[in-house]
Amino acid sequence: MSQENVREVVNFNVELRCDRRCENCERFFDCNDERKYQIYRRRRMARAVKKMAGIKHKISISGGKGGVGKSTVSVNLAAALAMMGRKVTILDQDFDGSSVPRMLGLQRVKRLRHGPRGIIPVEDSLGLGMQAISLALVYPDEVITMFHEMRRGTTEEFVANVDYGERDYLIVDLPPGTSSDACNLLQYIPDLDGTVTVTVPPKVSQLAARRATILSAKAGCKVLGIIENMSGYICGDCGKGFDFLKRGGGEELAQELGVPFLGRLPLHPEVSQACDEGVPFVYKFPQSPASKKMMEIAQQLEAIVAGKGER
Repeated sequence: MSQENVREVVNFNVELRCDRRCENCERFFDCNDERKYQIYRRRRMARAVKKMAGIKHKISISGGKGGVGKSTVSVNLAAALAMMGRKVTILDQDFDGSSVPRMLGLQRVKRLRHGPRGIIPVEDSLGLGMQAISLALVYPDEVITMFHEMRRGTTEEFVANVDYGERDYLIVDLPPGTSSDACNLLQYIPDLDGTVTVTVPPKVSQLAARRATILSAKAGCKVLGIIENMSGYICGDCGKGFDFLKRGGGEELAQELGVPFLGRLPLHPEVSQACDEGVPFVYKFPQSPASKKMMEIAQQLEAIVAGKGER
């Protein structure tokens, strides 16, 4: 039997075993069957696409491991775009480690409301919209036990039953790694402009960051670039830079995968201070080296999604 015939038999057997439950299929992103999206739309995907029709650009922020500063980048990228005059909403898809509301000073201050066209995102003083599971809880510190179907249902609710309105950008803060929450979001927003991967300099961190980047590409989502966070430390007193962590891992990963390297964000005392105070550092300390670099990254990303920058 030839190799071509073997492929045909394998594909035929897979076809016979397919139960058309595309939503829960582990081969969803590998499947080339043109019918999968037609089948998948029997649920709420079509409604999600319609709800988000007023959003011009949708960008997801991913990271291979927790603690690399993914949420910090999401918040400050959104704030930088808002400071450029854009209307921006952040969707916090990290159900287990939601920290975006705290970084925007909204935790324990505002809660989600329901309007005639769905859930209404809360807004901060910059006009940033915010959608997060922790803003729906009566007790923000409450721990919710969420298994797969509840997680999928929550993702559906966040994309198909939210009144996003007319916005320039939706920034999605994905959970670390390649969990079902990340896969669910990539399924339900098939028209993402792309994803940005956040990593830290050591090469060991690139193993997980590489997987997260490949997952997005596997889902048909363009990889807009890689940001190397915590790349060097800048003293808050003397302004000198020090490489406490080895630098260059993020840039090497970008070269390996053939995607844009968007830049390095240094460690600086003002970054953690602003996060704890619930204000984006790019807004509170606009002259900080980290803020200036974040503004450059925001401008670069805007050029990329507009088709004018590096692809």
